[in-house]
Amino acid sequence: MSSTASVPHTGIPRVSLLPPSEVARRERDKVGDRWIWIGIVAVIVSGLLVAGAWLWNQYAQLQLSAEQSRTTTLIQQIGGLSEVSGALATDRELRSYLAEAMGSDIVWQGVRTSVESALPADVTLIGFDLAPGAPAVTKLSEEEAQGAVGLTGTLTLDSPNTLDIASIAQKLRSIGAIMLSDANALTQSNAEQNRYTYTLDVGFDQRIYTGRFAAEEAK
Repeated sequence: MSSTASVPHTGIPRVSLLPPSEVARRERDKVGDRWIWIGIVAVIVSGLLVAGAWLWNQYAQLQLSAEQSRTTTLIQQIGGLSEVSGALATDRELRSYLAEAMGSDIVWQGVRTSVESALPADVTLIGFDLAPGAPAVTKLSEEEAQGAVGLTGTLTLDSPNTLDIASIAQKLRSIGAIMLSDANALTQSNAEQNRYTYTLDVGFDQRIYTGRFAAEEAK
């Protein structure tokens, strides 16, 4: 007994009747179309890149133009302030000259009162020969002024009696602003009129300077 294997029917059979040359042509057409589209996409992308670069360049040019305009405006504003700057420079220069010229400014009456307060009641300050030290161009602290030389020279005293000039010199040294006080000599005497003239070597520190014209010290 024999049996025959049955083949299931899957559809209508198809047979390609195109010659190989036509198949090859169609494949070439597909490849060609693909490259054409690739070329078109490349051109579009290139165009977009060029357009983006051009737009960025235009933006950069606008920014540059704005900065140049701002710079020009600032230069013009600075030029408008040149007169103010010149006036401020002149003011600083004049203040500097004033500080140098008036750096040894003192109130002599106050200095004289301090000296006379240390003298005996019958002794009179009748003269002085004093020279200022270096001007205090900038404001000095108390310690700095105490260590700097102000006025130096001699004082002339008049008395109806002979004096212990050494003790007077020592008493003068107790005055705050006096850094030096030494007996000099009996320079003149008039026994008939009972008058005696003495000189003292003295030195004052710069605490006697008023400091009214000194500049503030730079920090």
